[in-house]
Amino acid sequence: MLWQTGTMEALLERLERRFGRYAPGNLTWYLVGLQGVVFLLEMLRPGTLALLQLDPARVRQGELWRLVTFALQPPSLQPFWLLFALYWLHTMGTALEQHWGAFRYTLYWLVGVLATTAMAFGFSLPAGSADNSYLLMSLFLAFATLWPDYKILVFFVLPVPVKWLALLDGVGLLYELSRLDGLQKLLPLVALGNYLLFFLPTLVGTLRGGVRQASRARAYQQFRHKLEDDAPRVRRCATCGVTDEDRSVDFRVCSCEACGGKPTDYCLAHARNHGPPADAPPAT
Repeated sequence: MLWQTGTMEALLERLERRFGRYAPGNLTWYLVGLQGVVFLLEMLRPGTLALLQLDPARVRQGELWRLVTFALQPPSLQPFWLLFALYWLHTMGTALEQHWGAFRYTLYWLVGVLATTAMAFGFSLPAGSADNSYLLMSLFLAFATLWPDYKILVFFVLPVPVKWLALLDGVGLLYELSRLDGLQKLLPLVALGNYLLFFLPTLVGTLRGGVRQASRARAYQQFRHKLEDDAPRVRRCATCGVTDEDRSVDFRVCSCEACGGKPTDYCLAHARNHGPPADAPPAT
């Protein structure tokens, strides 16, 4: 199947051999720069973003640039948060491009753009409903999957591994799915199609590994409990403390009033004449 690791890797290698020379290098720099330019244009000429949004109706009328320009929308129109978002986009994007190479990184973006476009047209979404938020989320999920222990400073103070932030994204995605009706539940999954296409083999393998590890842990615990249950109990005289490890000592069990009515082990000598066990509570 396509999602199996070997098949997917072979397909990517075949595509890279054939089309790899067409992949632009440093794609992240272009994305960061163009999103910054769009932000400046929106500040200077409000309404610029409306001309770049993915609008299926407008595309059908010939405004084909919208199929691409929606990916260039800045993540925020607040200058401070925009700088942070673009810095984080640069950090994630350059790391992924160095890890995958220019072709696979470009393909990841291309599949994300096509998935978002398919979502917008397939469900006839209104203008602006399908933006690049899922594209950026897919980039973050890819980064968190490859480098789960990378830490970022939340509120610029608290270092948190990105895997926990990705988990929060997953919880939010499940909540969003629960609120959608019918086929609309496919919307986020279609929009994140690039992440699923690239990482489904990894996720399936991780899940299987977790199940196997949990099964081995349960088997080990059961084995330990069985050893503990089967281990012989050491008998100890409540008076002198001698144990049955000395094979020459015979033991008896007594539950008389002096023993508090509780079955207690005694060596043969003290079984015939004994008082309360050494650990018995004082009489009141």
